[in-house]
Amino acid sequence: MIPFAAALTGGSLTLHLLPALPDWPWMALAALGVLLALPVRVLRIPAGFLLGVSLAGGQAQAWLERAVPLEMTGTEVTVRGVVTDLPDHSERRTRVLLRVTGIIDAPPEFLAERLRVTVFPAEPRLQAGDRVRLRLRLRPPRGSHNPAGFDFAAWLYRERIHGTASLRGEPEWVERGGEQYVPKASLHRLRADIRDAIRAAYPDARHPGVMEALVIGERSGMQAEEWRLFLHSGTNHLIAISGLHVGLVAGFALLLAQLAWRRQRRVRRWLSLRWFGALAAIGAAGAYAALAGFSIPTQRALVMLILFSASLLARRDPLSWRVYAAAVVAVVALWPASVLAPGFWFSFGAVAVILLLLQGRVTQPGLYGWLRIQVILAVALLPLSLTWFQLGSWIAPIANLVAVPLVSFLVLPFLLAGAALAVVWSPLGAPLLWWADAWLALLLRVLALLVEWPAAVSEMAVAWPAAVLAGIGALLTLLPRGRRIAPWMLVACLPLLLPAAPRLAPGDFRAEMLDVGQGLAVVVQTRRHILLYDAGPAWEDGFDSGAAVVLPALRRLGVRSVDRVIVSHEHGDHRGGVEAVLAGLPVAEVLSRHETAHRAETACEGGLSWEWDGVFFETLHPPPHWGDGNTASCVLAVRGAHGRLLLTGDLEGLGESVLVRSAGDRLRTDVLLVPHHGAAGVLERGLLEAARPAVAWVSSGFDNRFRHPAPEVRDRLDDACVPLFDTRERGMVWLETMPEGIRLGRGSRVEHRRFWHPPVAAEPLLPAACRPFEGGPVPSLSGRMSGVE
Repeated sequence: MIPFAAALTGGSLTLHLLPALPDWPWMALAALGVLLALPVRVLRIPAGFLLGVSLAGGQAQAWLERAVPLEMTGTEVTVRGVVTDLPDHSERRTRVLLRVTGIIDAPPEFLAERLRVTVFPAEPRLQAGDRVRLRLRLRPPRGSHNPAGFDFAAWLYRERIHGTASLRGEPEWVERGGEQYVPKASLHRLRADIRDAIRAAYPDARHPGVMEALVIGERSGMQAEEWRLFLHSGTNHLIAISGLHVGLVAGFALLLAQLAWRRQRRVRRWLSLRWFGALAAIGAAGAYAALAGFSIPTQRALVMLILFSASLLARRDPLSWRVYAAAVVAVVALWPASVLAPGFWFSFGAVAVILLLLQGRVTQPGLYGWLRIQVILAVALLPLSLTWFQLGSWIAPIANLVAVPLVSFLVLPFLLAGAALAVVWSPLGAPLLWWADAWLALLLRVLALLVEWPAAVSEMAVAWPAAVLAGIGALLTLLPRGRRIAPWMLVACLPLLLPAAPRLAPGDFRAEMLDVGQGLAVVVQTRRHILLYDAGPAWEDGFDSGAAVVLPALRRLGVRSVDRVIVSHEHGDHRGGVEAVLAGLPVAEVLSRHETAHRAETACEGGLSWEWDGVFFETLHPPPHWGDGNTASCVLAVRGAHGRLLLTGDLEGLGESVLVRSAGDRLRTDVLLVPHHGAAGVLERGLLEAARPAVAWVSSGFDNRFRHPAPEVRDRLDDACVPLFDTRERGMVWLETMPEGIRLGRGSRVEHRRFWHPPVAAEPLLPAACRPFEGGPVPSLSGRMSGVE
């Protein structure tokens, strides 16, 4: 069973690594996989793999058929729908998940069933279960794309959301007509009622967001500092309602069922204690999973509990690998895309570690055995945490020893009981909610002390192969005879210590223009130094590109500190993410255009120069005493032994004229960052002719309201036969210098393409009069450019 489960998982994972979805008869392949799995044991591994590929392919095909196509970007449709999740309300906007139940006005290509809708300004009247009529502006299921950080498009695919939209006009509430009944909407309405009852019963709670997360699985109310403490202490799994919580609820239900069974003669006549307890545990766990909105982690935990109970009823060993494999098969078969979720690997990885310990290494039951499980579990899952989240908590074993029993026995039971009583009558639930909140406050205080320990948290990137190797080594050492291979475990962990990126030669540099949407962030790396030019935007709705994009990118490169941050000017789409970077990594110096507002910073103006590892840096603009607007953007020239890069911020108008007149030949470059995201009017005052680049970069947001880059800017670059690499089309773009020239990246959307991403041309298009850009030698000032990779 284990080989079949592994093959099924491998087949689903393989399908999700494909850049494009094959046009195959998925149902026929699934039927073939089932037939192969039945008669011959030796065929079960290829059958499992084929079945995993076919099930994942069928789900993917169904999603792609309903996903909003790229061509419908900006199209307005009118639909009827039901709000099927708890709305996320902030001061500026409301965000809801809409199940489309009827189409009033839309093109025939519109087939989406689930949309993530954003409403500006906030509309607090929208609640779960509401039936509404909306005029929507559509966007395809896509987001920014970088090799590190959160993949929003993958999350939309995994959650079966077919696109995003923004509201046009006002929502119109409607009565239910002939549309289908949506049970999930009623479920989420119940969750909202429970949340409101908790707030009404105990309005003075110190940690209401944490309480709501534990009861109904809704984390939007948590404060950023609360989430940071759980994350950095390695106890964040306590906030996601999953196996631990579902198991605890089932255990408490089993205890109550045993008491009830002994006192009810009629029940004893019809059901044995084994059956009555199992039904009570499954029923309570199912109800708790419903309170959490039947999220994928709770569904996974419920499946495992049902299989565990079935094995007990069948008088089989519930702690067997057969039950574990059956749970894997059930989860992957029902939700093939769950292999993309970190929770899938963490939960099944944790269960595998526990099974190995219980079957071979932990011989002493009770408190000692439980403590040992917690410590080994935290260490065994550390490589996976470093790979997926670029964060590993070395204090996780200690923190979990405190947090797990406290939440399990002093917080969760009282929270659930208090919430149930609060629904009946608010004063009944208040004392229990006060008790749970008091213990949560104590827990967060303890976690705050723990995360302040020196080297308590490691924030670094680990390559997938290294993490897999270390994880396998950790699992093998847990086997009954694992001590014999303990030395080899150390060898398996050695790749974790390897640098995340190869070191550059003296005189060479690497630059990455990150995809931060409508903003700018460029990382320049020499052999021993790091420079960050701008850090992207930070919006009031909570997205901060400094934390979400820039810091993961730096950690992926193995960066432990930043030598210099340059803020080209003070506009939010360039300055916004800087504070998150300063809080996340040590920064030696900041150069900006607003010295008086940021006293710890130095003015960035023309005439500054320095040399790092054979690479020369020079600021070419602005002259002293300019302001902090676009025309005063701090322009940086980077010159290595084998290539040049010119970073121009939002320079435009008079600033471009002054730069061209003052800098002259120093503007000559191989790669030019087009100023101001390619806005109309840039590159018309001589910068393009003075720089004479071989390649142009531009950082712009998808479907941005400014329509950057402007058509006339593209025309100027086409007339000069300069290919344009745009982050909105290609994601993160990069270059690396070497003795042979400059190596250019096609963009992360091309290099790491998945079938749920919109297709992107491998090479930028040029007019017919230009030589096609095919990745061959490109004339440049530094000799020649190597192939595009």
